[in-house]
Order: sequence, then structure tokens, then C-alpha cells
Amino acid sequence: MLDDEEIIAQYFSRDEAAISATSEKYGGQCYGVSYNILRVREDAEECVSDSYLRVWNSVPPNRPQSLKCYLLKIVRNISLNRLKFLKRKRRSRELEVSFSELANILPDSSLSSKYELSDLAELLNAFLETLERDAQVIMVARYWHLMPISDISSRYGFSQSKVKTSLTRSREKLRKYLSERGLMNEYT
Repeated sequence: MLDDEEIIAQYFSRDEAAISATSEKYGGQCYGVSYNILRVREDAEECVSDSYLRVWNSVPPNRPQSLKCYLLKIVRNISLNRLKFLKRKRRSRELEVSFSELANILPDSSLSSKYELSDLAELLNAFLETLERDAQVIMVARYWHLMPISDISSRYGFSQSKVKTSLTRSREKLRKYLSERGLMNEYT
């Protein structure tokens, strides 16, 4: 097995064997770092492959003092960026689901144009204070933090059935609360 200086020399001479040597020497450690962040084998493998390309493109001109540290830092950064992307993607799906659950409750644009967003926010905060503590926690987790029902259940120790029932009841209470304040459209 080549030492780091020999591998770096291969990168500088643009010898593609440098990638194989890097993989042979540090592939397992790279995979371990990536997998610990992502917890999905395929994503971790892809991030490790991307890291080899990043090293190829950055050495030269860079000459790392420690190839291992340099490589593991790149793997970590690529994996963290991938994790952020995956969370945004998951969050956008949850956002769509959460908003669809509230679509028939929150005022439409013709009604909400009469009210400032801050007024609506105050109303929603006041509404939350009318709920019992568990219902508040569940509503905030679902509609503010956009957590899936299964995550709410496991995080707070509620059954999924309790979470679903609480959300249904809270949405109905919200509908009534907003209606009493003239914020429901007449077709709802």
C-alpha cells in the first residue's frame, strides 16, 4: 500500500491510480464517516465517490499535509450538504401535507387580505393557548416544525392514533375559533 506522499505525487502527476490508491487506503474510513451522517448506504457510497472527484479536482493545486484529514473533511462536508438537501426535500413534502390539512380551515386570500399577517399570527397564538398542553405540543410539532405523525408519536411518547385524533379535534376547534371571529370563508 502506498504512503500518503506517494498518493499525493500521483495526484500531482494526474495519474488516475491515485484515486484507486486513495480508495484502497481510506475508503472504509470515508464510508464510515459518511454513513454515520446519512444512515443510508447508497447515499454514503455516492458521497464517498464524490469526495474522490473533489480530491482529484483540488490536488493540485492544494498539497494537503495529511491526505487522510483532507479527504475525511471533504467526505464530511459533502455528506452534511447531502443531509441538508435530503432534509429540505423531506421538509417540502411535509409542508405540502401540513398545508393541505389546513387548507379548508385557514382564511383564503380574499378574507386574509383584510387582516395583517401579524393579526392572524396573534389569533393563532391565542387559539393555541385554548388547547390542552398535549394538543398544543402536537399542533406546533405538526404545523410549525412540520414533523410527520410518526415522528411526533415517537418523540413525545404518544400513540399515532392519539396524534391523529388530537390533530383532527384541534383543526375542528380552530375552524370554529376562526369562524367565531369572522375569518372563515362562507364556503367552508
